[in-house]
Amino acid sequence: MKYIALAILSLATLSVSAQQKKKTVKKTTTVKTLLSTKADSVSYAFGRDIGGSLKSLGITNWNQELIGKALISALNDQNSLIEEDKLKGIIQQAVTEVKEQKEKENLAKEQAFFTENAKKPTVKSTPEGLQYEVLVAGTGDKPNPENEVTVHYTGTLLDGKKFDSSYDRNEPLKMKLDRVIEGWKIGVPLMSKGAKYRFYIPSRLGYGSRDMGAIPPNSILIFDIELVDFVKNAAE
Repeated sequence: MKYIALAILSLATLSVSAQQKKKTVKKTTTVKTLLSTKADSVSYAFGRDIGGSLKSLGITNWNQELIGKALISALNDQNSLIEEDKLKGIIQQAVTEVKEQKEKENLAKEQAFFTENAKKPTVKSTPEGLQYEVLVAGTGDKPNPENEVTVHYTGTLLDGKKFDSSYDRNEPLKMKLDRVIEGWKIGVPLMSKGAKYRFYIPSRLGYGSRDMGAIPPNSILIFDIELVDFVKNAAE
């Protein structure tokens, strides 16, 4: 268990002790000392993985010493300081609290963004809260929410990070409008063939609190959409 403890705890204190002793320790020497066997490497790898998973939760007030002690006690089949049947509840509550706090912060930022964005003379708003700019005005009929449309698009987050683009694939997307996110259902029917709009979609009209991988929960979505074509229903 000595090596596991080193893998979890030693890196946090190495730089401090080195300064106190006023000695320079080469990185290669440190690695050889900590990872001298296969068991050391495996232990360190698991420790890094566990640490990374904990960090990804967004909790900031960790007691790192207790994390190490709890991990070692579990590996040694020692009694838990907290009743086993209460552990999952504590974890779930902590994760939920962080998620709720993050949602409040994101929604506050979202509201501030849309309030300022609405002040731009080129930005229009729908009653549902969707905002858009006309980049290229099309002509002619517009699709209805039940039509099949063909579009080219680029999707980005508020920080400019691109998460999807039909232009990059050099292939427009063909789809039914009743099968897309609410922001598209509301926005695309505003367009005529050949038009290109930029849509600012609030999270409630996008993916909400769902984690979509490249799209974090509660994200504002910005789409540049070009309406290439659409097909009317037979009854129209």
